[in-house]
This record gives sequence, structure tokens and C-alpha cells, in this order.
Amino acid sequence: MAVNKEKLENGRKSLEASASQEGGWGWMIVAGCFLATICIRAVTRCVSMFFVEFQWHFEKDYSTTAWIHSLVDSTTMLGAPLGSFLSSRLSCRSTVILGGLLSSTGLVLSSFASCLEHLYMSMGILTGLGFALSYTPAIAMVGKYFSERKALAYGIALSGNGIGTFVLAPAVQLLIEHYSWRGALLILGGFVSNLCVCGALMRPLVPRGGERFRGENAANLEKDTKGTEQQLTQEQNKLSDPIPAKCSKTDDFKKEQFMYLNKAAEEKSMVPHVLDDSASPSTDALLNIKTPSSGRFFCLESTEEFGFLLLPDFLFLSVSLLFLAYGCSTPVVYLIPYALSVGVGHQQAAFLMSIFGVTCIVGNITFGWITDRKCLKRYRILAYMVAISIEGLCCMCLPFLNSFSLLVAFSILYGYFDGAYVALIPVVTSDVVGSNYLTCALGVVYFLHAAPYLVSPPIGGWFVDKTGNYAATFFISGVSFMISSVVLAAAMFVKHCLRKRSNSASASAQHSII
Repeated sequence: MAVNKEKLENGRKSLEASASQEGGWGWMIVAGCFLATICIRAVTRCVSMFFVEFQWHFEKDYSTTAWIHSLVDSTTMLGAPLGSFLSSRLSCRSTVILGGLLSSTGLVLSSFASCLEHLYMSMGILTGLGFALSYTPAIAMVGKYFSERKALAYGIALSGNGIGTFVLAPAVQLLIEHYSWRGALLILGGFVSNLCVCGALMRPLVPRGGERFRGENAANLEKDTKGTEQQLTQEQNKLSDPIPAKCSKTDDFKKEQFMYLNKAAEEKSMVPHVLDDSASPSTDALLNIKTPSSGRFFCLESTEEFGFLLLPDFLFLSVSLLFLAYGCSTPVVYLIPYALSVGVGHQQAAFLMSIFGVTCIVGNITFGWITDRKCLKRYRILAYMVAISIEGLCCMCLPFLNSFSLLVAFSILYGYFDGAYVALIPVVTSDVVGSNYLTCALGVVYFLHAAPYLVSPPIGGWFVDKTGNYAATFFISGVSFMISSVVLAAAMFVKHCLRKRSNSASASAQHSII
């Protein structure tokens, strides 16, 4: 029976190790996610190009106009769990295509807007909802196809944010100059319809022949093990006195497995738990010891799907993301208005966004490649914390930069580390919850961005209206970045202390026994 159990465990490990294909069609998934990121995040950033146009045309103040960008961003993140749910109930392909149709329709309707309230509904709600349905499923599919090169794959896929910003920022400015903001929105609506093409590329991950064979072997091994255990129990009942009311052999085996996993979880500090999957059993095993044989997971089908919400590491990460989301939205919205206020021309202001986009690409790919090295995988969380801390410092220094050359330096530095932490968010999330729960976890992660994205630009605009400058707006944004990093640092420190105390207690207990 011990041999059968060992074979069963080896069969399961073999099946889990081959779940992701590490290439092949996975690179087409990366290409689809790359294009989806251009259509969603880059277009969202380019909404700031319309800020001054909307303000002049409708004669509104900063805080009122800023609600447009806030609604697009917050609706995209608020609808992330809905995108996760539909992609699990229907398919990733259908959900992304549906999101492309909704977002394209919203931008086209926005070109006929006669008031800001119309833009709130069409661009803010409808377009944001379409982006929500497309964004989370497209990103989650990359994590299902890659394991060893996950950070690099995400770095390439999310670099569409930077490339799209680099190309679209000057293009949108030219469209506004030649066709007015209405014509520019109409053309963007047609461009965003390419999300339907991205959805067509999202082919579900189907096990190959060998993987299916290994899965059947694992299932057969499990049946053989159960049969052997039943026979052994029957023989014991015949040859001995009645056994006291205790758990069956199967339950004992499950209990031993659960106790082993719990012990491994307690002994791990935050850094290896979040960043080193090779050091211990996977988080999927910690959340659910039974491995589903069907291979298909449905969000909200049971409470086990959201068991990761109780993980301490995920709770700390969630708190950190709330402050991060507040800080990262404001600089993108107000960079161009601030540049115009210090005397920079319209084309030069658009060029700042292009520089920002290019350096985002470099940050996406370089941090993805660097943190994929075996010697650095366990330090992904540290790289993430460094990136957001430097983002905060950049925001605090921005009010003192009043020339085009200094703003170029800001765009380079801020854009690079923006790309770095954006590429690491899904990677760190996957390391925390496991790939099986990644779709639902990303839905929760991006849902947490919704409220900060909604309130931060209007609050920043309110400070500009009251003070007549951007100093308070950018300073608060920088402080939010710093708090986000401090939360994670505090969590790591506390967990390190708890682990050290636990190790010392166990060592003293062993010494006393000896």
C-alpha cells in the first residue's frame, strides 16, 4: 500500500508539472494578451490626452472633468471579478470578444456626447465594462500556459501597455488636431474592436496525449490504492477484534498529508512562501488537497475557489494594492495638464507620454527576465517593493520639475519602474495563490484597484482647484506609493520574527527531549 501511495503521489506530481506547456501556442496567447493590453491599458492612458479638450469644450473644472478617466479605470477594475466569473462559466475566448464589442461601442457612442454626463455613461461605464471583461481573462490565460518562464511571458505581454502608449499618444494628439476629439474617439472605437481578434487567439489549454495518459494513470493509481485500502480494512475486521471508532486508513492518509502541508506552511517565511514554489508544496495543495480530475475550474462554484482570500500573504498584498492603486492613477492623469501649465507645448507633452510608454516596455521585459532567474525568484517581492518605492519618490519630486528636459527625465524613470511593478503584479499574485486560482485571484486584485482609481483623480483635481498648483496632488500620490511598500515590508518583518521564534521553540523542545 505504501508503494501504491508513492506511485499515486508521483503520478499527480507528473500531471501537475506538465499542466503548462511552456511555449507553443502559449506564445500566441502572449501575443493576444499583448494586443489586448494595447487596446485596454494604453487607450485608457490616452484618455488623459482628451482631458484639456473636454475641459475647454464643456467648460468644467479639473475635478469634474477627472471623473471621466476615473470611471474608465475604476469600472475596468470593478468589473474584473465579473470577467473572471464569465471566463470560467463560458470561456476566456467568448468573454474577451464580448468585452471588445462593448468597449468599442462605448467609444463610438462617446464621440456623439453632448455633455459630460453622457461621457460618464458611454466612456466611463460602458467602455470600462468592456475593458473589464477582456483584461482579466487575457492576463490569466498567460499564467495557465507558462510556469518556469512566467515572469518573462508576463513582461512581454504587459509591455503592450508601454508600446501602445508610445505609439498612440502622438497619434491621438494628431487625430485630435485634424478631426477634433469627436473624430479621434470614433477612430479609437474602431481600433479597440481588435479585442475581438485577441479573444479569438485565446484557445483553452488542452492536455496533450501524454498528459492525458498520465492523468488516466494517476486516476487508475488512485482507484487501485482505494481498493487495496478497502481489502486491508476487511482483513483486519476478520482477523482481529473490532477496531475502536477511529478514522479509516484513507482518512489517516489524508490527515497525514494535511498535517505535513500545514507544517510546511508554518515553517515558511513570507518571502519563500510568496516567491519560491520549489521549496515546498504548491499553494494549490494548501488550499485544496483534492486535485480535481476533470481539469476544469468554475469560479464561484464552491467556497473553495476563494479559499486564497484567507491566506495572510494575500491579505497583506491586498492592503498594499489599495495604496498602490491610489498612487499610480494620479500621475498619468495629470502629467500632460501639468506639463502644459509649466509652458510645455502640446506636441512635447504628447512626447512625454511616448517616452513614458517606451520606458514601460523596458521595465516590463527587463524585470520579467531578471526575476525569472532561479537565483532571484525568491526575491521577486523585494524587486516589486523597490519599484513602487522609486515610483513614490518620483511623484514627490515632480512638482519641482518645471522644464521639458526635467520632465523627460521623470518620464524615463517613472515609466521604467511603472513597467516593472505592473509586470510583477500577476507574477506575485500567482506565486501567492497558485496557477489554479489565478483567474479568480486576479479578478479580486484588480477589483481592489477600483475604489482608489475612482476617487484619486477627482481628489487630485480638487486639490488643484483649491490650491492652484499640483504640489499637493503629486505629493499625496507619492506618499501612497511609499505606504504600499511599507505595508509589505512590515508583513515580511513580522513573519520573519514569527518564523524565528517558532524555529527557536522547536529547537529547544528537541533539545529537552534529547
